[in-house]
Amino acid sequence: MSHSSEQEYLLDSVRRWFRQPEQISYYATEIDQGLTCAEQHLLFDIPKRGAVLDIGCGAGRVSLALAKRGYQLTGVDVSEELLSIAHQNALSRNLEIDFVHTEGITLPFQDAQFDIVASFKVLCYIPTRILRKAFLEELLRVLKPGGLCVLTQNIVPDEFIGEAKDQYYWRSPASQFSILEEGDTFPQGIGYVRWFTEDQLLDEIRDSDFEQVQYMSDQDYNGEGYIRLIKLQKIVGELDG
Repeated sequence: MSHSSEQEYLLDSVRRWFRQPEQISYYATEIDQGLTCAEQHLLFDIPKRGAVLDIGCGAGRVSLALAKRGYQLTGVDVSEELLSIAHQNALSRNLEIDFVHTEGITLPFQDAQFDIVASFKVLCYIPTRILRKAFLEELLRVLKPGGLCVLTQNIVPDEFIGEAKDQYYWRSPASQFSILEEGDTFPQGIGYVRWFTEDQLLDEIRDSDFEQVQYMSDQDYNGEGYIRLIKLQKIVGELDG
């Protein structure tokens, strides 16, 4: 899918953000934390085997945890630095995981290749609703009919959405872009991330061609209530592509 110059700038801002030493260090040191209680609940009743695509795998926290359970794992990320760490982590644990570098929202995989797609806190790094819808369509494409897509995403209360325009927002050259949406912000004036309200996130999920299976808060699973746990399914018999 072609991108406008403004969309490409924001996508590149995400890539730059995950090249920052402090980001690499943060994700490298969270490996041994494993899955959170909320993530474990979201993954509790998924099929016990199959091919899993972990999108935005970072240094491999989720990929490693699922590979240990016996799944066939493929992890993708925009950060080559984090993928290198993920690869070393898999090797040191004697786990076979295929790590792939990607850019943009197009996935380099065949139609109906995976049984499960996991995308934890990724949707917020995709600029514009058009690209996020296209991204969800890509997830649908690479899933087998009946396959599951498990997502997590942060939300903010409605009354805080205006705070996305903080001091760092105005430091970014992208603050003047015409494609910006309410909730877009620029961490340290370098990266790009979108803040979702509950209604915004739900609206975009419902606008996809997935069947919604589960949508809940992490609050009952040792969370603070600001992460949503989402399970979607590709309808059996749906045409691929």
